[in-house]
Amino acid sequence: MGAGITGWRLHVGVIFPTPVPPRPIREWYQVVPEGIDITTVSLTIQQLTDDNMEDAISGMERAAKQLSNFDVDVIFQSGVPPVVARGTPGFANELQDRLEQASGLPCITDMAGVIEAMHLTKLRTVAMATPFRQFINDRLVKYLATEQITVTHNKALGIERNTEIRRLPIPVEYQTARAAFVDAPHKPDGLYIPCGGWGSMHNIAPLEHDLDTTVITWMNVMIWSAMKRGKVSGPINGFGKLLASL
Repeated sequence: MGAGITGWRLHVGVIFPTPVPPRPIREWYQVVPEGIDITTVSLTIQQLTDDNMEDAISGMERAAKQLSNFDVDVIFQSGVPPVVARGTPGFANELQDRLEQASGLPCITDMAGVIEAMHLTKLRTVAMATPFRQFINDRLVKYLATEQITVTHNKALGIERNTEIRRLPIPVEYQTARAAFVDAPHKPDGLYIPCGGWGSMHNIAPLEHDLDTTVITWMNVMIWSAMKRGKVSGPINGFGKLLASL
């Protein structure tokens, strides 16, 4: 554990694909127990194009090494589009190993954490809502299928630039996710919402309550998986089933 005041219970390093949005940092401290801190480093994605995403992959090991110099206990790589861009089954785990070799620390990739959470909560079918363009959703559908998780219905808002994603009002995430779930041909086991640029942790409990389902997002997975790897336990209530299971 971190020896200083920062992260006296757990200090989590996070690799963000873009300059860090202020909302996730604010919500992190609204959600996590006292003594769990976050330090971030940012990559270079400005828009969700293949060249930007490949550049991000090449910078992740350097970012993990940088975080290792700041007394973090565990590293979380945020962002699924770069991981599924190559179309390589199991790449999330391969990247996780590479980040651990670079940093010498336990590392979790966003996609690997999501899959672990879905398997743990027995989600075999999910609806998915994203602000991405449809081709990224299609890649996510294919990647999840290799992990025996079926996306029965998905909605993509079709946005390329990260600055435009960040301008979306918070209710848009709730509305898009609800529509993806309700419009599925059969009721899915759960609901998956990737992307750190939109929405809010405060949407999770209302969606679970209104749809009688389990919601998996990038951020509840980040907190859940970091606390698990960091061996910090205790349920977090008010933000959905996954965090309540800690």
